[in-house]
Amino acid sequence: MLRPKYEFCDPSEYHASPDDMDGLPPNLPVIPTYVQHKQQGQLEKYALEMAQHPIRARMCGFGEKDRRPLDPPPVVKLRVRDDNGNFLKSEDVDIWKFVVSATLWAPHSDNDRSIVINPNTLPGSVPMYQSSTSVMSLNEPVKVRNLVGTTVSNAYLLKDEHDELHIFFIFHDLSVRTEGQFRLKFQFTVIPSEDDPRAFVESVTWSNVFEVYSAKTFPGMTDSTELSKAFATQGIKITIRKNSRGRQYNYNADYQDDDGDHYDDDNINAASGAGASTSNIR
Repeated sequence: MLRPKYEFCDPSEYHASPDDMDGLPPNLPVIPTYVQHKQQGQLEKYALEMAQHPIRARMCGFGEKDRRPLDPPPVVKLRVRDDNGNFLKSEDVDIWKFVVSATLWAPHSDNDRSIVINPNTLPGSVPMYQSSTSVMSLNEPVKVRNLVGTTVSNAYLLKDEHDELHIFFIFHDLSVRTEGQFRLKFQFTVIPSEDDPRAFVESVTWSNVFEVYSAKTFPGMTDSTELSKAFATQGIKITIRKNSRGRQYNYNADYQDDDGDHYDDDNINAASGAGASTSNIR
């Protein structure tokens, strides 16, 4: 089955609406515009690395209520060196100004895919992911965030599945509107002071390529990882599934999203508390 073709945009051409700013700190832009920080002749002070890669997700479409989080949730780990190049203990690092931002890219890391044109607003096109009674807009094509959710994470000092303490950045509610293959780019920065408002990208890391499926082809959620379970026991808001059920859906008419698709049983259980346990970020 052929996938629909989407028109992606240069993030610099995107102007966020107030509704599109949800989940972002007020002192950071939607699309980071940091100055690249270059260091020569010495080890980087900050070392950002992936602790958990996303594998797959079901596309969330162009509605405003439906969310289909990446599975498993992406997690990034940070290590900090002292002046001699040795890694510091995580508990000795002041983390309150640390943030990591996420953007969506093509599989070969050559094109930013964070912004997409809503295909339902393209003149002369057939509306996608809407009911047959939808009326197509005659206005200019609408540019929206393709990567939906909280795209900036502050730092958490947490124990991993091996009971070791590290600095983590957790992206538990990221969704992608369009199907296809993507990877995430994560950029670490220190929130600047009033005296020096420049925010430098101190370290960058990339996720593996992951697949975003349509509702009909989505194979289902994976088992929760040991790392996710460890975070949940420490108060982090992550849905924990006891068992993955593959391509199984609860076709109950009471559960429908904006596109008329039924929620899969994992999301129903997560929302109702049956078969899943959740904790809140503190």
